[in-house]
Amino acid sequence: MSIPHQYYGAVEKGRYEPYIDQESGLRFDFRYEPTRPFLLHISVRHGVGPQEAIDTFFDGETTWDEEHKRLETFSNTHGLYWAWRVQDAVVLVISCFRRDE
Repeated sequence: MSIPHQYYGAVEKGRYEPYIDQESGLRFDFRYEPTRPFLLHISVRHGVGPQEAIDTFFDGETTWDEEHKRLETFSNTHGLYWAWRVQDAVVLVISCFRRDE
């Protein structure tokens, strides 16, 4: 997989929960919600679970958002904002949401 952009340090603030995709072995780090520290941001804000974000990563079309310095992947049903941490090949999930929100 070729990923054109590296992560920017500001994305990584906060506490993350790692998930490993069983098929690819790729690690995804999901940020906890700051106001509810035992729940994931994507679940609290958008009612989305980690598997939906992982599926979007593999099924969608990815572009670089220069303004926000992040990668964006969109499938027919979901949007995923993420960054790539080069040093340990980790997808940092910024947010994931259903497109009909």
